[in-house]
Amino acid sequence: MLSATTIREDSIVMQDEYLLWRDPAPGPYEPIGSVLRLPPTAISATRDLLQRAGRRESCVFWYGERDGNTAVVRSVRAPKQRSMPGNYHVEPDAISEMVRDLPEGWKPVAQIHSHPGMGTEHSRYDDRMISSRRILSLVFPIYGVPAAPWPQGIGVHEWQNDYWHMLSPEQVQGRLEVIAAPAVDRRDFR
Repeated sequence: MLSATTIREDSIVMQDEYLLWRDPAPGPYEPIGSVLRLPPTAISATRDLLQRAGRRESCVFWYGERDGNTAVVRSVRAPKQRSMPGNYHVEPDAISEMVRDLPEGWKPVAQIHSHPGMGTEHSRYDDRMISSRRILSLVFPIYGVPAAPWPQGIGVHEWQNDYWHMLSPEQVQGRLEVIAAPAVDRRDFR
């Protein structure tokens, strides 16, 4: 017997996210040649901010500079949000508050959230929570606790052909690049 489910469109509250697993991709993902570069401090700041939520899902955003097919992460920010064991929710006003002081030219480059277990595939709920189809969506397992060396175990998703495709490990290696760079700006608005 399935447990009770709560889904309300007005407030996006959900208790049983597993009921919303989505259909498979309608076609294969085609690499686009773009690269997201990030310093190691972006990874550590992300893990730390996700883990601050404890045993609840949470999210952070990466902001930075874009130049053609290359983007560089310069800031990791956690907005005000409702964090629950199986999902999170961020109101539009919280995103507006979070970006008020972004330097000129910095854009969103990725939205990151945590999952309770090792699974890092999007659900239908996750698909709806992404703020832009022009950024990557990363899913960290075990509420952000490291489970393997970077980027193993991280679900990296990219919007293409009306679907959030989860990239293969080989595709992730070509899409994310860790670089030597100054420490990222880190902000927690919770």
